Amino acid sequence: MFKSNALLLTSFFIASFSSIAAQTAHERSLSVALTNSTAIVNASAPLLIDEETRMDSAATFKNFIIYNNSMVNYAAAELDVTLFDALIQETVIDPLCANENLTGFKDLGVVMVYRYLGKNGEFITEQSKDMKTCAEDI
Repeated sequence: MFKSNALLLTSFFIASFSSIAAQTAHERSLSVALTNSTAIVNASAPLLIDEETRMDSAATFKNFIIYNNSMVNYAAAELDVTLFDALIQETVIDPLCANENLTGFKDLGVVMVYRYLGKNGEFITEQSKDMKTCAEDI
């Protein structure tokens, strides 16, 4: 039984590395670009965006760039998530396609994710924009 479990675990381990090795040149280029972008963001983090919002960190996975933000004055339970989502959609997500500094993200098909936590670290919401759809939005 132990040998079969060990063999199974070894197979999963090898398979996971083979999928990493199978990254295409485009995927690798994208990974490098996103890793560099998150390093720049994280070098200035945490950063107070406005009197309510702090950008804590950024992370990347495949073609996703994830911005982790905290609402510094509110716990999750103090916010109406429906109203908060509408505000984030209007002020953060909707303007992304018009941002000329994000042309590279549009060309590469990056998905931008904005995650919000309350002042005590509780999850509030998460919204995303697939930048390759920007051409469809115009």
